[in-house]
Amino acid sequence: MQQVVLLGDSIRLAYQARVAGALAGQAAVSGPEDNCRFSAYTLFYLAQWLPADGCDAIHWNNGQWDTCYMPDGRIHTPLATYLELQERIAAIVLRKARRAIFATTTPVWPEQFASGGPHPRRNEDIQAYNAAAAERLGRLGVEIDDLYTPLAADIKRYVSADMVHLTDAGNELCADRIARLLAARGT
Repeated sequence: MQQVVLLGDSIRLAYQARVAGALAGQAAVSGPEDNCRFSAYTLFYLAQWLPADGCDAIHWNNGQWDTCYMPDGRIHTPLATYLELQERIAAIVLRKARRAIFATTTPVWPEQFASGGPHPRRNEDIQAYNAAAAERLGRLGVEIDDLYTPLAADIKRYVSADMVHLTDAGNELCADRIARLLAARGT
């Protein structure tokens, strides 16, 4: 049976069981119970989260935490730093798996930035980070799973009232896309 590891923030945590269910009998899907948070956190813990003997596919995302604005008005992870961290993660993932797949960061409600929440985000930043990461990681041989575009087509349907996390419909859409992508090439 194929071995698949999913890594990512709370967005991944919400769809992981659905991906595992969709691939039952084809692949054993696992991932850390931990929220993989931002890129530097993911890089730090990769050695603990990845199987020592490798696996067939690793599908990961970072971006929701990286694109948050901090109380000082600056973005959590500047774009150049984000790209460097993603390249380092990709280098490790490419050594550990036959397939390396990076998922783009999902959109937030447009009102999220102005909502007064503790960690505001803007879709303009998310789109810029997604485009830069897709271009950079694609050159390294990483497959890109665009989760942003289908969710952005109907944000209020796919992103919950907390303006960041996905609704059941959003989780189902992501899980279906990921499962189909993983099954398409036999993981």
